[in-house]
Amino acid sequence: MALTKEDWINAGWLLMTSKGVEGVKVEVLARQLDVSKGSFYWHFKNRNELLEAILQRWEEKTMFLIQESQKTPNPKDSLVKLFALIAKVCQEPDPEPAIFFWANKDPQVKQRVHDLENKRVDYLSELFEDYGFDPIAAKHRAEVAYLAIMGFADRRGRDGEFDLEMEEFNNFLLSLLISPVNV
Repeated sequence: MALTKEDWINAGWLLMTSKGVEGVKVEVLARQLDVSKGSFYWHFKNRNELLEAILQRWEEKTMFLIQESQKTPNPKDSLVKLFALIAKVCQEPDPEPAIFFWANKDPQVKQRVHDLENKRVDYLSELFEDYGFDPIAAKHRAEVAYLAIMGFADRRGRDGEFDLEMEEFNNFLLSLLISPVNV
C-alpha cells in the first residue's frame, strides 16, 4: 500500500505529540510506517515541509472549531457548541504543547502561535459580547475562558492522576462565565 501525504502528516502529528518537534525525524517516521525514506520525499521536499504541514493542520483545527460553533442560532449555543468541540478535541492526540515549546525557539512559529491564540481569544470575546457583555467584560471573560481551558489541558496532559472530566469542567466554567457579576 502506498502512503499518502496525509499518512505522513498523521504520523508526524502523533510523533510530535509524543516526542516534540525535535522527535519528528524522517528516519523515525519511515521506520514507524515500515517504508523507505524515499516514500517521504515523494510527498515532501524536506522535514521542514512536513513540520509546516503539521503546523497548518493545527491552525486549521482552530478555524474548524470556530466555523462549526458559528453554525448555531445564538451566542450561548455557539459557546456551548465551542466548549463541547474543545472537550472532544482534547480527547485526541494533540501536538499543541510541542508547538508552544517549538514557538519558544523559532520566531516564525512564535508569531503564528501568537496570531492563533489572538484569534481564539478574539472569537471568545466576540461571543461574550454578542451574549450581552460590554467589550471589556467580554474580553476579560474570553481571557479567563482561554486560560482556564489551556490550564486544564496542561494539567491533564502532565498529571496522570487528574480525574476531572473536561466536559464537566467546561460546563461549570461556562456557567460561571455567562453569569452576571454582582460585586
